[in-house]
Amino acid sequence: MARILVVDDDPDFQSMLAMVLESAGYDVDMAFDGKQALARMRELRPDLVILDVMMTTDTEGFGVARSIRAEPSLAAIPIIMLTSIHEEKKLTYRLEPDPTWLPVDRFLDKPVKPALLLAAVTEALAGARLGRDKGDAQ
Repeated sequence: MARILVVDDDPDFQSMLAMVLESAGYDVDMAFDGKQALARMRELRPDLVILDVMMTTDTEGFGVARSIRAEPSLAAIPIIMLTSIHEEKKLTYRLEPDPTWLPVDRFLDKPVKPALLLAAVTEALAGARLGRDKGDAQ
């Protein structure tokens, strides 16, 4: 089954996500900030990353996403950004994936229903496999 790296500074939230993901058969690893996330990604090569925004700084996750995309060995790993930034910062606009500024595959708000999270994970992993298969065929 796929390996998922959960990057969030809240250990209780990490545990909840791990329970949901492991119950669906995924292997789950954890990182608590961007620096640890990038080190774990280089070490583990996860199949997918679930990434918070507000960790050490209010925007740390944005920089981590751009760092992942800038590193050739990590760039193809799907990223689901899961955050409460809209609610916490009372944003009047919606953040959406953008290839330059916010290079993630999906943006979800906390709290997230387990069924929605699992559907997003399944979709992101399927898209990653499709991309790899197309690359193999060329």
